[in-house]
Amino acid sequence: MFGKKQNVIGLDIGSHTIKILQVEEKDSRLKLLNLGVIPIPREAFGEGRMTQPELLSHCIQRLVSHLKIKDKDVSCAVSGYEVMIKKLELPTMTDEELRARMQSELRQYIPYNVEEVDVDYQILGLTKDRLNFMDVLLVASKKDSIRDYVRLIQSSQLQTAVLDVDFFALCNAFEVTHGFPEKETLVLLDIGATKALMSIVDRGVPVFTRGLSIGGAQITEKIRQAFRNSYDEAERIKLGEVSENVSRNELKDIFTSTVRNWVGECKRAIDFYYSNYPETKIEKVFLSGGSCNIPGLDQVFQENMDMMVKIFNPLADITYDSKVFDPDYLNHLGPQMAIVLGLALRKANEK
Repeated sequence: MFGKKQNVIGLDIGSHTIKILQVEEKDSRLKLLNLGVIPIPREAFGEGRMTQPELLSHCIQRLVSHLKIKDKDVSCAVSGYEVMIKKLELPTMTDEELRARMQSELRQYIPYNVEEVDVDYQILGLTKDRLNFMDVLLVASKKDSIRDYVRLIQSSQLQTAVLDVDFFALCNAFEVTHGFPEKETLVLLDIGATKALMSIVDRGVPVFTRGLSIGGAQITEKIRQAFRNSYDEAERIKLGEVSENVSRNELKDIFTSTVRNWVGECKRAIDFYYSNYPETKIEKVFLSGGSCNIPGLDQVFQENMDMMVKIFNPLADITYDSKVFDPDYLNHLGPQMAIVLGLALRKANEK
């Protein structure tokens, strides 16, 4: 699982914060070398896309400088909203035959102009219960989106060594720190400020991915409207700060009703998955992302889903120097570092 090539720096550019993380392999375990988080101006993103990349570049440079990072090679992720991911069932063939088939038949798989997208694919293995067929994971991203990320990295005085997809980075972090069970199907759900990533993994293979329009900013905005305070005040209240001007019962209603709506979105996505894979059964959901800092989030999910719900903290299984990193801080920060850890696990020049 671990290669001899040097891990690159993980750089996760979200709509609320930018995260950097650096690890190394030491005695067959991961050791944390560096990590940091910086908030970004709200106007830097609009409708899920970068609108003012110069603000993001400034934040990246500040964070790199603060962490005293000298390496330039980074691994970054294109948002799953800008990527098409599809699992194909194709007759068993060699790599050369698959390459030729993709070149000649790509248009039937991709709902875009093929000249406008970059495409990658990987053979996952033989198809279950279908003789002489194999599963192939196809990924297509618009070239404009890729260029935007590459330009942002360059303007931040860094170099793009790996350009991943956030869905796959999340799965990679879970696989390395927890490991996927051989005979189980589970859900990884990373809930950020304005969106959530859902990946359903069956026996170690991501078979279903979906972006959901849910996130912690929805709760923040409802608090702001209900109690007529500033966005920053509402954000602090959401994360547990006590305020005399806030009704605890009304706050609980806002939180519970919003999270129940999130659960509803998740259930609809899972039902759609079941319509395509009726023979499988999902038994566990692992939550990660910045919204895991909201008190009681996992409890509301657990109460409204008929399966086990756990918080995924990828930093809990990584060694570190306690003289450099505060354990309580890492425990608090851990769930929102899943995607950036997955990025940091990549190697330079790795496919």
